[in-house]
Amino acid sequence: MDKFINYESDEFKELSRQIEQALCDVQDVREKHRPTLADDCYLSGEQVMEYLHISPRTLQSLRDKRIICYTTVGGKILYPEKELEDVLHRNYRSPELPF
Repeated sequence: MDKFINYESDEFKELSRQIEQALCDVQDVREKHRPTLADDCYLSGEQVMEYLHISPRTLQSLRDKRIICYTTVGGKILYPEKELEDVLHRNYRSPELPF
């Protein structure tokens, strides 16, 4: 007699598990994806705030004062990763010894 696959069968449970894993993998890729334009990586505002440990208002101030570069694509503000690293290197100050 042929075996039927139903909600309680091991095959269905395994398929469900694999689908859930695939969905988790897709979500992980979506969260970690960095858009590229002309082979340069760009970060979202949330990623920049986490990267620099700053608030949304500080990020806005840095943009307004033209301290960091940004571009707008499709209504979304993106920040070139290379430019952010350059700003950090230019403004780096070595910690001074206390004595």
